[in-house]
Amino acid sequence: MNGTERIKHAGTDEKCEYGLMSGDTKRKTLVVGATGGMGHAVAQERARQGDVLALVGRDRSKLLNVAQEIGEEYEEPGILTVDLADMEACAQCIDETVELMGGLDTLIFCAGVHARAGATDADLQSWDHILDVNFRSFAHLVRSCIDPINSSGHGAVIAIGSITSAFAGAGMNLAAKRALAGLCETLFEDVREFGTKVSVIHPGFVATSMSASPRLHSELMIQPKDISNAVSYILQSAPTACPTEIVIRPQRSPYK
Repeated sequence: MNGTERIKHAGTDEKCEYGLMSGDTKRKTLVVGATGGMGHAVAQERARQGDVLALVGRDRSKLLNVAQEIGEEYEEPGILTVDLADMEACAQCIDETVELMGGLDTLIFCAGVHARAGATDADLQSWDHILDVNFRSFAHLVRSCIDPINSSGHGAVIAIGSITSAFAGAGMNLAAKRALAGLCETLFEDVREFGTKVSVIHPGFVATSMSASPRLHSELMIQPKDISNAVSYILQSAPTACPTEIVIRPQRSPYK
């Protein structure tokens, strides 16, 4: 365990494991959506930077794999299995994180689902699910964790957005991402005097399973590591500045 104490908690609908440091000198970071390509890369880089980590995802086995992989080189993260479409579970996971880690400095939101459907034939339950996971969960997580993040004096809230343009069938995906960006914009105004950074990263095509297509060269896409580097840039920025919005595009066109 590399000197890490594991504290286990079992709730009604979720289980979590936390790896805790013996001191409070390192950044305490919650990565939401840690089993996806971008979230995985962000978690690895934050571990390399020495953060105490808790990872959120809905698939416990994938979370364990990510945590164990990180634990081979760095302190093994704690894990929380959470259904982000369940707003009570979102609030509960923040409460447990703050209690068991002894605080929270940073929320990094990398979660997201995608479904294409036009307004004339969309399944409303699918639209609700996209809105719940891609936006409402973020809003509920932020509301539950913003007080401890503000009280840390060096807090940060970072969300992964998108530069996806409007096209037929993308309505709710685009709406949720724009709502995410809008909330981040106003959240910064709410918390800037606490020294809390708020930033949204808008990437183009990133080489993850969600963007896989026979029409695209994955090696020409933005790489997940590029996203983790952007997160590090935000967290390492001076206390007198906050990069509130970062747009990242592939240097070369990935289209075949």
